[in-house]
Amino acid sequence: MQCKRIALLGLMAVTTAWGFSPYENYLLKEKPSRVGLIAAARSGQEAELETALRALATKKPAKVLRRKGITNLSSYKQVFAGKTWFMVYFDYEGESYLQAASDYESVDAVQALSKWVNPHPRAERYGARWLQMEWINYIRASQKKGTPANRFAMVTRIRPEKEQEYRTLHQTVWPGVVDQMVRGNFRNFSVFLVELGDEIYEFFYVEYVGSDSAADGEMNNADPVNQRWWKYTDACQLPLPGASGPWLMMDKIIPGSDAH
Repeated sequence: MQCKRIALLGLMAVTTAWGFSPYENYLLKEKPSRVGLIAAARSGQEAELETALRALATKKPAKVLRRKGITNLSSYKQVFAGKTWFMVYFDYEGESYLQAASDYESVDAVQALSKWVNPHPRAERYGARWLQMEWINYIRASQKKGTPANRFAMVTRIRPEKEQEYRTLHQTVWPGVVDQMVRGNFRNFSVFLVELGDEIYEFFYVEYVGSDSAADGEMNNADPVNQRWWKYTDACQLPLPGASGPWLMMDKIIPGSDAH
């Protein structure tokens, strides 16, 4: 009887939340989701868009965004591929992950950005200004609570012939890499992919919750598992001009807020 009960509980778990990939299983079982949106600024209107994005962190728009299930909002910019690109990141607790971009754009303060935004071509197919990038990896890492000491985003390119290898690596992240993120005081690491023109770009967002970033960075760089991991991942990447190593740091616009 006990064996039958255990088997039944296992079946219930499978039928309640079950998918064919780690990504789908996360969407079925976890909240919040992590969202990365991308758009370019219209030529000559980069400053206006940056100012308007910064205003989203003020009290009234932030309150409206929270009602849409959008929290922990931050945004970043960088110049590449002939344009100034803006990335928006947030945690999303809506019912449908793919509703995140439209919920973001439904806010009046976000709609006001439209005159300064040059949408990604694929966003317009979905009736949007901001494209919701493909979310290919999430690592929770540190479970420390509270406001991060820092949060940042970086960008690089993926070699086309290495795309499948890179995706596979991030569907099977080594446990030692995750462990080192915990030791290094990082949390909520997300990787996003998107095509810009003929190239594939990769963005990541992460939060640092430690108190000595120099010491933690030195420890991470010296870790032998990380070093072996980077040999595989770096070979898949094509750095942008001005990058330090494979990654180019993005300029922070909205620092982010943990208010709910």
